[in-house]
Amino acid sequence: MTHTFKNLDVLLNPASIAVVGASDNPLKIGGRPIDYMKKLGFKGIIYPVNPNKDEIQGLTAYPAMSAIGQPIDLAIIAAPAKMVEDMVADGLVAGVKSFVIFSSGYGEFSAEGGIAQERLQKMCDDGGAVLLGPNCLGAINIKNRMVASFTTAMEQNEMIEGGFGFVTQSGALGAYWLDMVLQRGIGVSSWVATGNEAGITVSDAIYHLAQDPDTQVIGCYVEDIKDGAAFREAALVAAAAGKPILLIKAGRSESGAAAAASHTGALAGEDTRYQALFDQIGIVRVNSLSDMTSAARLMLMQPAATGRNVGVVSVSGGAGVLLADELDEAGFAVPAFDTETRARVDAELPGFVAANNPLDVTGGIAGDPSVFGRVLNALGTAPDHDSFIIFIGLMASISKDLSDSLVAAFSKAGKQVMVVWVGAPQQVVADLESQGLPVFPDIPEAVRAMKILRKVTDGQVKAKALVNTDWPLPLPSPKTCDARSEVMAQRLISDNCGLQFPKHVLLQSADDAASAFAQLTPPLVVKLQSPDMLHKSEHGGVALGIKTQSELAAEVQRMLEIAAKGNLRLDGILAQEMAPISQELIIGFKRDAVFGPLILIGRGGVEVELRPDRVLAYLPLGEDEILLLLQGLETAPLFEGYRGGPQGDLRQLAQNLGALGAAFVADESIEEIEINPLALTKSGDFIALDALSLHRS
Repeated sequence: MTHTFKNLDVLLNPASIAVVGASDNPLKIGGRPIDYMKKLGFKGIIYPVNPNKDEIQGLTAYPAMSAIGQPIDLAIIAAPAKMVEDMVADGLVAGVKSFVIFSSGYGEFSAEGGIAQERLQKMCDDGGAVLLGPNCLGAINIKNRMVASFTTAMEQNEMIEGGFGFVTQSGALGAYWLDMVLQRGIGVSSWVATGNEAGITVSDAIYHLAQDPDTQVIGCYVEDIKDGAAFREAALVAAAAGKPILLIKAGRSESGAAAAASHTGALAGEDTRYQALFDQIGIVRVNSLSDMTSAARLMLMQPAATGRNVGVVSVSGGAGVLLADELDEAGFAVPAFDTETRARVDAELPGFVAANNPLDVTGGIAGDPSVFGRVLNALGTAPDHDSFIIFIGLMASISKDLSDSLVAAFSKAGKQVMVVWVGAPQQVVADLESQGLPVFPDIPEAVRAMKILRKVTDGQVKAKALVNTDWPLPLPSPKTCDARSEVMAQRLISDNCGLQFPKHVLLQSADDAASAFAQLTPPLVVKLQSPDMLHKSEHGGVALGIKTQSELAAEVQRMLEIAAKGNLRLDGILAQEMAPISQELIIGFKRDAVFGPLILIGRGGVEVELRPDRVLAYLPLGEDEILLLLQGLETAPLFEGYRGGPQGDLRQLAQNLGALGAAFVADESIEEIEINPLALTKSGDFIALDALSLHRS
């Protein structure tokens, strides 16, 4: 482990809590934590702190923390920002080990508030205390009934202890999550809202939940990650512990991304870089709290499916077809039952029903509910199916019979089983879920949960393989970068890998045209070489199809005049042979200031930003991993002989890119390398037709 994470034990498992700014009113911010913990039965000691009160909510009050005279594990501060520093100083004198600061008006508000926040952070660091906040909604540990929060989600919900932990950068989103989860009967372990993250970060909380024996699934809401290395390490610790992370990341839109000098910068926008990391380290991104809670409920109640074959049982033929459609679109299969299973099921069905998959037992079970149970028992755990979905609609009058049949057939099936019951009585839902059978109100929600869990299973395999990877640390973004012309970038690339460039000559004057033309086979492309003109075709710096020496001399002279008129730095004029192109790729290496060096591979050419087809991943990567990236492009078949087209050697290309990536990681002076296009010629060779590089100033 390379990162030192903050210890959250004293925050989430305190034996004593001081509430500073405590109130007798249980609806006020300083009164809610006390009221919640008294009602829930917090086993530790609560010390209300208020200089104007002798007693608060039936507890002895103190004028200051230093007046308590007893050990204090956690101090909750609910007071205006202008009073907080004095309170923290008093707490540090009293030996407080952790602080939760609700107060706002810090870095989220103004530059002056940011300076005050830095002072708070330094005070706690120097005093050896853990800080959550400021401007946060606090933390909750359901097991020990510790509530260091004023969230209104605690007003009407019963606390259900369980395996779902949550960390959020938004207190409001965290409150919505808590309410939704408890309303749906899902048990919670710990809940942490990090606020401004002057102390505890999302990464610290994930690391804690990864090691928490009470947590099985980690939910997360993030807006921005400042320390990418710590976040990645915490996530991989969770993966190693077998604890999947379901994450909502705000800001999927690229509309706010700044324009970049290179195509790589434009294509590797902020959200794309985040998504690449999530995919690489096994984090499963979801788009809503409802999808997150549905998937978590399935994970907490049922085993992961070992494959994609699903058995469907329905009381409605139409619902069975809808399920089959949804499953197919989600990447699952609904294959026929094997001969033995079909024979067993046929024996229990009415003569007018066939044992197909989806299996329609029809609404006739309303008159004879026993058919449903016999069919489920006959179906058993069909060996050619990895999971089962049972669809029921209404049936309130026989709901107890149906639910009993489900429990008898599937509660210990050892395979993933889920129930879709439209209009299910509340008690039936509670009874089924108490037996580990999750109930969903409609088909799409259930299938989305299955799809998310499938991603979790696949992601965990990838993430566990990366636990011991030696990741290069990210570097701060440079204030300025020096560009290199194409010919200089070519030399950098050629020195570090086996990628080929077309035969070429660098000219310094029109008089060099004769010598150059004698060395090259037309037609030629002529390109102005200046670090001040990275995208040459847009400014008249490229000429194609040059066939004669006189044309070459004329183009060289024209480009020299462009350089002189624009006062451009000039490395020369490049003349190179034109290759017969079949397909194009773009290859980019870039240093992300948050997560470190990455590689981008995409469909190339002038339309690269119009219809992006790209994959990203963080380095280091070996030949096999890069080959999988190449094959992961939607247009990958075009580079593998699609419909008689040329077939490139993707493995050799992966080997070359792996070598270039290793050189890029090792040389921290290089900020970016781009090859666009990397062409697949009609003869099946990969040739780099254009390149650029940016270097740290």
